[in-house]
Amino acid sequence: MKNIVPDADALYLQNPSNLLYFSKYNNADAKILIIGDERFYFTDARYFEEVETLPFIKKNIIDFYSFIQKKNIRVLATDVSVTIDEYEKLLKYGVKSINNVKNNIEKLRSIKTNEEIELIEKAQKITDKTFTDIIPYIKDNMTEKELDGILKSLLYKNGADDLAFQPIIAFGKNTSKPHAHPEYNRLRTGDPITLDFGAKFGGYCSDMTRTVFFGNPGNEITSVYNVILTAQIEAIEKLHAGITGAEGQKTVVDFFEKLGVREYFTHSLGHSLGIDIHENPCLSAKNFEPIPENAVLSVEPGLYFRKKFGIRIEDIVVFTKTGVRNLTNSEKKMIII
Repeated sequence: MKNIVPDADALYLQNPSNLLYFSKYNNADAKILIIGDERFYFTDARYFEEVETLPFIKKNIIDFYSFIQKKNIRVLATDVSVTIDEYEKLLKYGVKSINNVKNNIEKLRSIKTNEEIELIEKAQKITDKTFTDIIPYIKDNMTEKELDGILKSLLYKNGADDLAFQPIIAFGKNTSKPHAHPEYNRLRTGDPITLDFGAKFGGYCSDMTRTVFFGNPGNEITSVYNVILTAQIEAIEKLHAGITGAEGQKTVVDFFEKLGVREYFTHSLGHSLGIDIHENPCLSAKNFEPIPENAVLSVEPGLYFRKKFGIRIEDIVVFTKTGVRNLTNSEKKMIII
C-alpha cells in the first residue's frame, strides 16, 4: 500500500473496477479498506457466502464508518472523489483529511500481470471467432440494429461473460461517424460496414474494429482502406515499451501528413484496456509518459470523410521491451461480401 499511498493511514477503495482488481471478485456493493498489511472487505449479507474464500478479513458494510473510527484513521486515501455527504460522515468518524489517489492506482493497473493478459487474450479469441461467425449473417437490406442484435448474441454464444462495450455497427455514410450508434439504416450494395466490438471474459475486455464491404466499394474507398492498413502495420512495427504516447500517435500522424489526409484522422491512435474498456495510458498527442512494459493498448488508425464514409482497423497489442505482441488474429485484408 505504501507505493500507492505513502502518507495515509489507510486506503479506501470503492470504484467497482478497483474492487474487482484488488479482490478478483465482481461486486459493486462493497468497500475495501487496506490498513498496512491488513485487508478488510465490507459487504452485506447477500454476498457473505460468496466472499468466504476471498483473502480478506470480512466485515459487515453497516460497520464501515464505526470501524474507521475504531481504527483511529486520520488520513484516508481513496480512489474516487467522495460526495459531500460522505465527506462529512468521514469527518464525523474521525477522519481529518482525504487524499484522492486515483492516478496512482491507474498507473498500477496499467501494467498487466500475466494472468490479466491471459484473460484479455481469451476475450479477444472470443471476439475473433465472433467476427468470423458474423460474416455469413450480413445480408442485403438488413438494418444496423439487426446486425447489432446478431453480433451480441454470437458474442454470448462464443463464451463472452458480457459485452466489453456497446458495439459500434454502421453502414454506408454512417461509417463516417467514429462512434456511430446502430440505427435502422439499411445495407446497400457497395456499402462499407464498421464492426467495432469486444467481449468481456473473467472481468477483462477485448476490443477490435474491422471494416468490411457489401459488394465492390469502388476505387476511392479501396485506396483509403489500403492507406489505413499500411498505416496500422507500420505503426505496430514501431511501437515498444518506453515509447511515449505522443511518439506513438506521431507514427501515424506523420504517415497521414505525407499523404495529405491528416485532417481526416480525428482521434487518438489507441487506448489501454483491461477491466475497463478505456484505461490509461493512451497513444495520444497529449500523453508524454512512456508506455510501460506489459501494458495492453489498441492500435486503431482511421480516416473519416464527413457524410461519405469512414474506415478504421483496430487490433490490441501487448507492449514488450523490443516491440509489441498482437493479440488480434482476425483477417485485415479487404473483405468483400
